[in-house]
Amino acid sequence: MLSKLIGYEFKSTRRIFLPAFGVLLLLSLANSIFIALPVSAPFGVLMTVYVLAMFAVCVLAFAYMINRFYKNLLGDEGYLMFTLPARPSQLIWAKCITSTIWMVVTVILCCISLFLLATPALLSASFEPEIAFSDFWHLIQYGFSELLHEFGANLFLVPIEFTVISIAGVINFCMHIYACLSLGSLANKHRLGFAFLAYLGFGVAKEILQFISSWIFDLTGLNLDFNLTLNTAAQMHIVLLGCLLFIAVCIAVNFVITNYILSKHLNLQ
Repeated sequence: MLSKLIGYEFKSTRRIFLPAFGVLLLLSLANSIFIALPVSAPFGVLMTVYVLAMFAVCVLAFAYMINRFYKNLLGDEGYLMFTLPARPSQLIWAKCITSTIWMVVTVILCCISLFLLATPALLSASFEPEIAFSDFWHLIQYGFSELLHEFGANLFLVPIEFTVISIAGVINFCMHIYACLSLGSLANKHRLGFAFLAYLGFGVAKEILQFISSWIFDLTGLNLDFNLTLNTAAQMHIVLLGCLLFIAVCIAVNFVITNYILSKHLNLQ
């Protein structure tokens, strides 16, 4: 059932995201063409439109995450969604997985559009690609050899770990917003306002926990200067795995809050 829900989410949202992505890439290509041409008049306007389009696409991904969850599960559409033969947990994960994928795709396409925008400058007449690419390649080789000497075969695990942590961070961000919206839904009025207060409350609680943790580390003498101690592959992996474990705990806490409210205290408008 989860796969069907995810498929439904993509079918409902691709009609919005795909045209937006297409417009962003077309604007990037148009700007790259005008960069290569000796015409500057429309370039400023096109560049402004491109920047606004990139900002709009990023806002769209964020707004979709909030709007789809709030309207489909906490609004009037919730009466229909909760009649489906699916558990609340499946509905939550369907929204979260879809939002995460769209956010990741948005970041990738923004990077691609920036690369397309920079391509004419790299290929311009005043640019010497042979020298630049040669220097760049030597820099890459030197950096890779230094990292390989420091981390050995474990070097190839670091990008994978960073990628997993980044994706887990996006999942946690979505789940955190869902938990705040769910807490806000317990109020009969001004639900989004209470959701924002819940978000602020989580932030204050996080700061308090960080302060207590730092105080305990200082009291017990376990405080470490990571800038000085991160000099081995083992320590790097320990820190990355620790970050991943912390994010996983946060995901679990946010999910439990959201699932409990939707299962036991659902309050539809």
